[in-house]
Amino acid sequence: MNVRQWLWGLRSRGGLIACVFLGALMSWPPLASAHHSFTNLRTADGKEVIEVIEGTVRVFRILNPHGAMIVDAVQDSGDAEGWLLEMSSAASLHREGWTDDLLSAGDAVTVSIFPSSAPNRARLRAVLIHPKAEEEAARLMVSYGIRGDTPIMRRLRERLPVCGTITSGARTECFVVAADALHALETEFPGPMGYVMP
Repeated sequence: MNVRQWLWGLRSRGGLIACVFLGALMSWPPLASAHHSFTNLRTADGKEVIEVIEGTVRVFRILNPHGAMIVDAVQDSGDAEGWLLEMSSAASLHREGWTDDLLSAGDAVTVSIFPSSAPNRARLRAVLIHPKAEEEAARLMVSYGIRGDTPIMRRLRERLPVCGTITSGARTECFVVAADALHALETEFPGPMGYVMP
């Protein structure tokens, strides 16, 4: 074997060794879960935990790899606690009709979330955007864990008009919720956001 063949063999083995090392490194649990590190809280019987928080939007951004919203939720003590709510990618959100001006800092919201095992992190399930003026209607955006031909979506479609800003058949649905319709929903489906609960 001459030097050239020996160097080529070393280079080939080096490439193989580098690939094996990179594969092992990427399969190491802390790194493998770095991007998709979201682990939902689960009940004792294995069901996903769903919580409802009320507060105001601090930040709303449509970006990659995930859109995000920070909601300052008011605690019993009166203090605000920031929650980072993860959403779909920018392409998915834009395709579904979400726009950058859909939510603004200071908007009052009630959100249904899948909380993470990490503190103050969650995946957005539904958001009720409260009107800024008394004569306006609220908007209800529902998506994760609700979309499709589900009992929740059927009950909402039977009772509420759609906003018309979301593409039909998309993963998100937008509903117009007048004050009387919201009162009727809260009476019929009691509890915090009972109308979007399983």
